[in-house]
Amino acid sequence: MYIVGTSGHIDHGKTSLIRALTGVDCDRLPEEKEREMTIDIGFASMDYPKFGTVSIIDVPGHERFIRNMVAGAWGVDLALLVIALDDGWMLQTEDHFRVLQLLGIERIIIVINKIDLGDDEMIEMVKDEVRERLELTKYNEADIVPVSSKTGDGIDNLKEVIVANLRKLSKAPDADKPYLFIDRVFSPRGVGAVITGTLKNGVFTDNDSVTVLPIKREVKIKKIESHYKELQEGVPSQRTALNLSNINKDELKRGDIICRTNFFTETDDIIARIALMADHRKIKNNTYVEILAGTDAVKAKLIMFNDDENFEEEFLVRLRFDDKTNLYPGESFILTTPGGYRIIGGGTVVVPGYIPADHKRNLKTLNKTLKAGSLSEIVLFNIAVNGSMKRDRIFSFLPGSKKSIERFILELEDAKKILIIGDIIFYPQFHSDSTLAIKKTLVDMLGPNMKEISDKSGVDFDICSILMKSIQKEETLIEKDGRYFTRESVTEDTLPDSKKKILEMVKRNAGEGIELDKVKDDIQKKEIGDLIKLNFLISLDGNIIYHKEIYEMMKKNILELFDTRDKVTVSEAKDAVNLSRKYIIPLLNRIENEGLLKRLGDFRMKG
Repeated sequence: MYIVGTSGHIDHGKTSLIRALTGVDCDRLPEEKEREMTIDIGFASMDYPKFGTVSIIDVPGHERFIRNMVAGAWGVDLALLVIALDDGWMLQTEDHFRVLQLLGIERIIIVINKIDLGDDEMIEMVKDEVRERLELTKYNEADIVPVSSKTGDGIDNLKEVIVANLRKLSKAPDADKPYLFIDRVFSPRGVGAVITGTLKNGVFTDNDSVTVLPIKREVKIKKIESHYKELQEGVPSQRTALNLSNINKDELKRGDIICRTNFFTETDDIIARIALMADHRKIKNNTYVEILAGTDAVKAKLIMFNDDENFEEEFLVRLRFDDKTNLYPGESFILTTPGGYRIIGGGTVVVPGYIPADHKRNLKTLNKTLKAGSLSEIVLFNIAVNGSMKRDRIFSFLPGSKKSIERFILELEDAKKILIIGDIIFYPQFHSDSTLAIKKTLVDMLGPNMKEISDKSGVDFDICSILMKSIQKEETLIEKDGRYFTRESVTEDTLPDSKKKILEMVKRNAGEGIELDKVKDDIQKKEIGDLIKLNFLISLDGNIIYHKEIYEMMKKNILELFDTRDKVTVSEAKDAVNLSRKYIIPLLNRIENEGLLKRLGDFRMKG
């Protein structure tokens, strides 16, 4: 299924064009009939042989109804930008064109309407004007189709061009988190509450349990219709009517959301990337604006992070809403003046929800280093601004499928833009800074416990626990009764009893020490390894282990031989410390590795 939407200046013939395409008059309100202008969004459909049903949305062109225009345009796959031959490109043409760009509509068709009012020369003049307007935009190769809604000229050709453009649309992303923004609510006698909207991101079926946002009410779908046909399921990009149980019409309104999996974040505070229209590039900090997202409209204060923003480019802002709203990362929206009368610009939700104060300092830097344009970049930005995120959290607040989101994560990992430890995904700079803060705390404090390490370093307790495990693998740390000691702070008295017993045993063995390959207990082997790292035990060759005091004493005895001679034989060294050849060679090699001895044939000389 596909959705085609009209757009363009008032009186350029959008509604009459739909009537010519479908035979349906989309002006349903008495006021619309009386004033001969579209006020609210209207709906129709076309059935194409060998292609299927295409839904049509008619939107108002008057600037006073820009909210309704956006409510209709947000879900379209293909837009028809209608331009009257006798007027050309007008103010609302420009505004609507900008809305289509800002909402990320993939393809558009320029429809030059009312060609019955001019000749071929006029048509070419308007085509030239349109091509000039499109030249530096992503729509520079859009089809331009002349028609007359009044006479029917060009309508059949337009139908063919519509299908050709729909066939070129990108494949919808893999997703199973269906939702729709409500654009109409009514209650036919004896039926109960019915809502309509454009279904996106998955399938609704009869008897599905769904959630109504923002009231968070769970309801059931009793019946599904599309263009007056009852269906077993609603599919993506389909105009869908849902008959809902366990809820009254008065509890629902335009702007509410119906979803099966709630990936939306309820918030009054977001970070967004915005672009301003040319005539609003002198916007001031703390300006009140209106956000049109989906079919909802919410007032917000626009707060800038930098005073030196280049308003000709996209930039990050904070938006603080008067009321809570439900949004998701990557969602497009339109910025208007309060009341929705003039379009200021548009943007994309980057970070929905509250950002901890200690992470806000990252925003100025991230604003300059991360684009946050694509969904992959938005995922990275959320990880960066939070420092770290649980994998499941990322899955839960994005509209994509787990498979597609996992692909983003793996791409970021391969590019070394993130670091994954268990189920936590770290921004590398945060991981590095947090690790350094923890290591400094371990040096500054004597035997801190995990809470003290977390409090002193400023690293969240759960994150601190994860990073401590990594540090323990790399560093020489001893845990005793829940407290952690570095090599510098550890004494024999602070060692756990199990390690003390090993030290005592090795010390008793004196020059024989212990042979690691004869230790069968894996736990003991690990504790011996810890004691070697802490420098309480000395490994001669990876197998023979001495107590440090015994090793230092024997090393001293051997080095004292050089007080009376320039070179020493193995036999002389053996006699000095009373060791067999089995032990003396590894001992001499160890001292040699420390740079205190050097070998010359069968002799050892001072290093």
